[in-house]
Amino acid sequence: MDQEPSSALPTAESAPPRRATAVADGPLLALLGDESPVVRRAVRLELERRGRAADVLLARAARSQDPRTRAAARSLALRRARTAVARRMLKLALRPRISLESGLWLMSRYELPELDTRPYQLALDAFAAETVKRLEQGKLRAKPSDVLLDYLAGDLGYTGERENYHHPDNVYLHTALTRRRGMPLTLTAIYLAVARRAGVRAAAVALPGHVMLRIYDGERGVLCDPFHSGKRLSERDCLGYLADHGLPFQPHWFNDASEPALWLRHLRNLSRGYGELGLQAEVRDLAQVIRVLEARLPGSTAH
Repeated sequence: MDQEPSSALPTAESAPPRRATAVADGPLLALLGDESPVVRRAVRLELERRGRAADVLLARAARSQDPRTRAAARSLALRRARTAVARRMLKLALRPRISLESGLWLMSRYELPELDTRPYQLALDAFAAETVKRLEQGKLRAKPSDVLLDYLAGDLGYTGERENYHHPDNVYLHTALTRRRGMPLTLTAIYLAVARRAGVRAAAVALPGHVMLRIYDGERGVLCDPFHSGKRLSERDCLGYLADHGLPFQPHWFNDASEPALWLRHLRNLSRGYGELGLQAEVRDLAQVIRVLEARLPGSTAH
């Protein structure tokens, strides 16, 4: 006798009604804001066991009428999202070739997992287009270093942030682009991103404690300091910086820095900023990526 074909869809008897499931999960989500840390930890472990399904539950709890449940759900959702971005950073750190810009956008997504980085990338594209326009208008007389510095530091006003120096906002590429303030390393990254798009050869010079920029006018490299509004530097200035900080001259410090080495310094800066804010879970996330990069970069354990 032929049998009726079985349906791949669950029957009403086999599939739990959505409403019933939501009601069943209600008490679990209500415990997110429990006063007992033991209870909260048990709830977190149960949500971790549920994998991606927990994201839906946390999104619902984030709309709870109870403020403690709502706050706890949002905090846990952010922690889960940051952990996922940290895994992406770890994968990038393991690749044979590392793009500094890719690493910086991941760091921005670590701060704001839902961040759309495209508007910021379009801003860099626009800066580069204006740089190319000015180079073409100047023809043979225009030096790339003059054009780039006059535009980014002069017209746009990118310069260093001296207050709350180690705050993460001074490390993230997206916030530095918006505020036009940041650490030396982050400002240098902005210059590099614009220069690359505009076809201008440039590189970072990673002196201990302070990253500077080298822009090539043909074969001649011009040193400048984006943190101090693009101030041009002589060799004597750089040697003076080393002397002022009790650092012996090391020729390799003046080489063009590699992208993995620069990203490592960005991550260390961000980790320090999180540490000063008491965000130890974030410090632990970044420590995994930092260890991988240190293992592939000889001599990188010295900051």
